[in-house]
Amino acid sequence: MQLLRAEITGFGKYRNKTIDFTAGNQLFYGANEAGKSTLYQFIMAMLFGFPLKRGRKRDFEPLDGTSYGGRLVIVLPIHGQVTIERFKQVNRGKAKVYFGQQTGSDDLLNQLIAPLNRELFEDVFTFQQEQLSQLERLQEKPLHDALISLGITGSKKLLGKQQEYQDNEQKIFKVRGQRQALNKALKEKEKIAQHVYQQETKEAAITDLLAEKKQDELRQQELAEKIQQTQQEYLTLKEKENSFPQYEEWQLLQKKYPDDDLGAEPEKLQEFYNQYNQLNTRLAEGKQALIALNETQGLTDRYRFYLEHESEIKGLLQEQVAAVRLTDDFQNQLQVQQNLIEAVTVLEDTYQFQVGEDPQQKVKLIKNLAQDYQQLTENITQTKQEELWQSAHLQAAIDNKSTSKQPVKPPLTTIICGIVAVIFLISGLLSKNARFILWAMASIALIFATYKYYQKTKSNQTAKVKNKAQPVNQTKTAVTQLIAKQEELWYQLQQRLPQLISPEDLPTALVQLENAAKDYLIKNEALMTADQRLDQLDQAYGSFLQRFRFLDKWLPQANQDVLQRLRLLQNFTDEMQEVKLQQEQPTAALLIRQNQLLQQQLDQLLAENQHLLQSVGISQPTEIPLWIAQMHQKAGDLARKQELATRLAKLFPKKITASQLAMALAAVKSKLAELQLEDRKLSRNLQKAQLKMEQMQSDGTLDELRQRLAQADSEVYELALQWSKNKLMAALLGDLATELSDKQLPQLLQKSSEYLKLLTKDNYFSLDFIAGELAVKTKNQSWKVYELSTGTKDQVIMALRFGYLALQTNVLCPLIIDDGWLHYDSVRKEQLAVLLQEFSQHYQVICLSSDVEMVSYYEKLQQKIVLLR
Repeated sequence: MQLLRAEITGFGKYRNKTIDFTAGNQLFYGANEAGKSTLYQFIMAMLFGFPLKRGRKRDFEPLDGTSYGGRLVIVLPIHGQVTIERFKQVNRGKAKVYFGQQTGSDDLLNQLIAPLNRELFEDVFTFQQEQLSQLERLQEKPLHDALISLGITGSKKLLGKQQEYQDNEQKIFKVRGQRQALNKALKEKEKIAQHVYQQETKEAAITDLLAEKKQDELRQQELAEKIQQTQQEYLTLKEKENSFPQYEEWQLLQKKYPDDDLGAEPEKLQEFYNQYNQLNTRLAEGKQALIALNETQGLTDRYRFYLEHESEIKGLLQEQVAAVRLTDDFQNQLQVQQNLIEAVTVLEDTYQFQVGEDPQQKVKLIKNLAQDYQQLTENITQTKQEELWQSAHLQAAIDNKSTSKQPVKPPLTTIICGIVAVIFLISGLLSKNARFILWAMASIALIFATYKYYQKTKSNQTAKVKNKAQPVNQTKTAVTQLIAKQEELWYQLQQRLPQLISPEDLPTALVQLENAAKDYLIKNEALMTADQRLDQLDQAYGSFLQRFRFLDKWLPQANQDVLQRLRLLQNFTDEMQEVKLQQEQPTAALLIRQNQLLQQQLDQLLAENQHLLQSVGISQPTEIPLWIAQMHQKAGDLARKQELATRLAKLFPKKITASQLAMALAAVKSKLAELQLEDRKLSRNLQKAQLKMEQMQSDGTLDELRQRLAQADSEVYELALQWSKNKLMAALLGDLATELSDKQLPQLLQKSSEYLKLLTKDNYFSLDFIAGELAVKTKNQSWKVYELSTGTKDQVIMALRFGYLALQTNVLCPLIIDDGWLHYDSVRKEQLAVLLQEFSQHYQVICLSSDVEMVSYYEKLQQKIVLLR
């Protein structure tokens, strides 16, 4: 587990404070009362719950009303990032855990961080020197036990529990004990068993009879169970036979009504039907009264239409302001859309943007082309320079060759060799001396070799000139190809950037293109927004026009906009108001208004109960009486079906026919008769055996002894069971302690020795046991722990603690040290800082300190320092 972040809402002195942790080593520095211990208590409260208020123990709850609690973000190896949230006032301080898509409470938190608990956190992963201070004079065996105790639970509970089991075991039984309960019980049992054996020897026949009787009793007990089961099965089948007519009726009802749902309640339908009839009757009466009034008073259809729709007409006229605003908004938004279309069209025409195309992709493509063009330009310049250099070298080689073609005088060596050869030749001919002739021939050979050398030199110079001419030609060809490719790229750039005139304009054109692409995207988004707004306004405008549809018969509205229709409607209203004032027909208006209200009530009633009609498959309210009658019949059948199901469901768990039932009943009846016959035979045998035993045991001594032996057996069994439990638990805990200590102690001493050597700067090399007692070794001497100085003792304890933690394969928790170096001088502190740096490669290390000197060592080692204020 690794701490990632502490978000403190209110805890001690902190208010709305966020503290971040890193993965390695870190020092939280602050003066006294800076909040170091408060931070530690907050971490422990988030993981294991708020501290309880006990006596004078410090309470971190804010007094200013701030919420007590906050959040702790941790990282787990398997589950990743997990957030723990606790507030004392919320859910009684229980945790709320978030990780991934899951949430949970304390149970989920305990499951995620298991096996870490508060005790392990405080005793193992928090450095408190007093925890191992008692180890300075321990022998090897107590050190084994203390390490195992610390490694498993962080306390001495395991060893204490082992000792408790051993004490209980000794109280129950000892090998040579006299007063222990099990020892006494075994002696008493042995004594009674001896008496039983003596009595049974006299009555050997009774043993055989008892064995036979016991077998018969067991057989009779088995028969009794089988008879009881068979009788129950027979009674069940008999009950099925008597209830089979009802079972057949139940099957028919199940087939007829597979679903028990009656649908809508008949009472609700009846209530709705009554209301519908009342409203319909009153509406018919109102319409009839209005017809009669029209016949007597001669009302016009136009005026009667106005009276029927007067409220709707007035409602429309009251929305004239809204209509004007809607019309103005539509015109303004239409102008905005037109302006945006023009701007987008200009950009598309200028930069050849396409509808639906991402302009940023085009900008990216053109930039790539520009980069390729610039790279080609640089390559051409470089290649031309290389061509000039090669041409210069080629010209120099040609000049050297031309110089070599001029007549060359024979070298001085050749001339001298020729003169000597002539002299030797003449001397040899005159004196007829062969030695002079040989010297003359040697001189001629030297002249020939010199000539060949000059010929070879001349041919080498010619070959060098040819070799130097070949790269020059290749470079010229490469320049030509690069220029052609550059011209092609320039053509592509001019096609995509029409405003591009010369290569010097390319950077400016690219900036203009990028700005135009951004502007094109912005204006397109604005155009989409304008289109959506126009669609909304158009729908609102169309909806407003639909509200005039009921006036089509009496007002000419074709091809009229909203404002024109409102003016026509106002004129119509003024006209009808004059008619209304002239005729003064309150009775007709009242009847029309009443009929309107009744019609509205009727429509509302139908709308509210439409789902009720649909649920039962009725389209008209007039079909309700017939449906209710059918439902009464169905309700009776369903009630009968439920009654039969209650009575017969358990009796008939599976379907069965009458013939199958008769066959099963006959088979069970035959089986029951056979079992009862066998039971009667066994009963007679048992009675005979009982009579024989009563005759042989008339004195009753054997029965009493067996009863006492059974009681002694029971007592020995109970005591032996208690003794074996304690013996087994003590042995298991002892084996566990031995196995763990045997494995861990040598590794612990080796690892702790490495840390002690680092802490003491090579003054002490290793830890070991001498005569079963812990000792510290230097180069030339061994020291008992109690012979060391206070600071060195603390270093030994610190090395043991770090050695133990280094052996843990699973890092359950970060290591938290709160000023754990009180007895250290400057050298010891610096070495501790080095150890913490090394140890943080595997553990997250959090140091809480008010020691300025330790801050300097952290800065020297380039470790993280967090200042608390």
